[in-house]
Amino acid sequence: MIGPWQQPRGRRRALGLYMAVVVVLFYLRRNNSQAVEAELFGCSQPTVSRYLTILEPVIGRCLESLEAEAAADRAHSTLIVDGFLVPTGERAHTKGLFSGKRHACGVNVQAVADLRGHLVDFGEPMLGSMHDARAFTESGIAKRYAAHAEPGGPGLIGDKGYVGCGIITPVKKPDYRPLTAAEGWFNRQINRRRSAGERAIAHAVNWKILDTGYRRPLRLLGLEIYRRQGFNPFE
Repeated sequence: MIGPWQQPRGRRRALGLYMAVVVVLFYLRRNNSQAVEAELFGCSQPTVSRYLTILEPVIGRCLESLEAEAAADRAHSTLIVDGFLVPTGERAHTKGLFSGKRHACGVNVQAVADLRGHLVDFGEPMLGSMHDARAFTESGIAKRYAAHAEPGGPGLIGDKGYVGCGIITPVKKPDYRPLTAAEGWFNRQINRRRSAGERAIAHAVNWKILDTGYRRPLRLLGLEIYRRQGFNPFE
């Protein structure tokens, strides 16, 4: 993928491969400035920048098989889908990033979680102004989990923003009457299960780069799937 990290001749890299990967992961986890990273790890800011450019795509490719495995393991389990905004700031040449719901510019990411609150999958990032129902379809999540929404399927749960998408959602209150006792009970059961999806997103945005302004490929969500599978280098 990247060839020999340390060449047998010529100038050696400032850090070994293991520590270079740690630098990249620490940057994604904490979103410190590259200058601060350089101070912490005893190298220069351009070195940190180079390691991010070289290693982040490699880490993303290494996680692809794990992401597929996690999705396959939950193929027969009830899942939750929810969208969240990854802030990007304003971009002069990109329209439609502003989310009126969240009052910020960013991309809409559709996340799929299991009932334990573990992230399972995520869709392609959509414009922040896009409604969750449309993002659900266009991000590829609707197609990948169509079997969950079929009659007799394991079930796919979403909030009221997904009404009309063919998945399980709370009952909307009609204008002309209050919810019945049965409808209220049903909504409570759905919302209790949906809380696991919100918990999975809360864990995902502990990768501070997703919460404080993101400008890199979104493959790092695979790191959260990896972390929740058992091995966690930060705990």
